[in-house]
Amino acid sequence: MVSVSRFCAAITGAASLCLVAACSGTTAGSATPVPDTAAPTSAAGLPVPTIPHPLPASLIQGDPCAVLTSAQVDSLFSGTPTRDPAAKDTGVAEFCGWSDVVRGSRVSIQLVYAWKNGLATVYAKQGQGFFKVLAPVQGYPVVAYGPSDERADGRCSVAVGIANDAAFEADVQVAKTAVGRGDPCDDARKVADLAVTTLKGEV
Repeated sequence: MVSVSRFCAAITGAASLCLVAACSGTTAGSATPVPDTAAPTSAAGLPVPTIPHPLPASLIQGDPCAVLTSAQVDSLFSGTPTRDPAAKDTGVAEFCGWSDVVRGSRVSIQLVYAWKNGLATVYAKQGQGFFKVLAPVQGYPVVAYGPSDERADGRCSVAVGIANDAAFEADVQVAKTAVGRGDPCDDARKVADLAVTTLKGEV
């Protein structure tokens, strides 16, 4: 597990991963989550977790660039990060990213409005790629996922359910010097935790 100090110095992001091979490009090193075609429960393995204290699903319709505050973003980078010029609509999600070009690090947030069944979409793809349940953040379930396991390359995407019908994604690419020194999914979970704090503040 990457220490907080190393995380702040090394994290990078936006390796947004698809659930299936049908990805449409956004920016280099990122892709779009697939549309929601899953049933509310998963028959593929682990059950879809319920969310006892859901946040309003309408939060997923907001601005992804506002999901991390300036202070939160600065805490994730050792240098001064550059934000994408504007949020972009990928067709299934509103996407925003921040990066440190010199260190090769990147973070992104995707508000996936196409996931009408929340995390059920991700859980329905168990066995079709990388899938790892992580500890919840502030009571909200988290799962790392993707078409393949890219942790060895310093990349990880996590999906976070904030309601039974709403979820968002946090993506990281750690700095080149940090690849192989920890699990980037732990870093992505930390980003997700910061995002949940911001989202809760909007309620």
